[in-house]
Amino acid sequence: MWHTLDHTADVALEIEAASWPELLAEAARAFGEWLSGGATASAQHETERTFEARGDDRVETWVRFWRELLRLWTVEGFLAAHARVEAAPDGLTLNARVGCVSAGALDPARCFDVKAVTWHAAQVEERAGRWTGRIVLDL
Repeated sequence: MWHTLDHTADVALEIEAASWPELLAEAARAFGEWLSGGATASAQHETERTFEARGDDRVETWVRFWRELLRLWTVEGFLAAHARVEAAPDGLTLNARVGCVSAGALDPARCFDVKAVTWHAAQVEERAGRWTGRIVLDL
């Protein structure tokens, strides 16, 4: 589950899931759905991309994961639609297999232009068996 948060500039997304890997997978889906206005669900010609993300703590890993999603979009032209994520036991190293749609399958006029994933307000926490992550995207 994900939703946007009121933010003075840019956009903030808050993601919830039952586990750390599921939180990351949900983040990939949320990024694609939000950026494309939901068009990833109906797009065809899906391809898969893989990447690794690692940080010194979970918040850094979270930010690096989002930056990889943005890199896939801005550099390679593939927008995340869903993902499978495996995390090392300490949660700091991730291997992601991301199902993506090509920019050519989307209407660029309906997609947001994200400049950067910021550290501002980035957070990850686990409470009572539920994981929540927050990220702010610079538009």
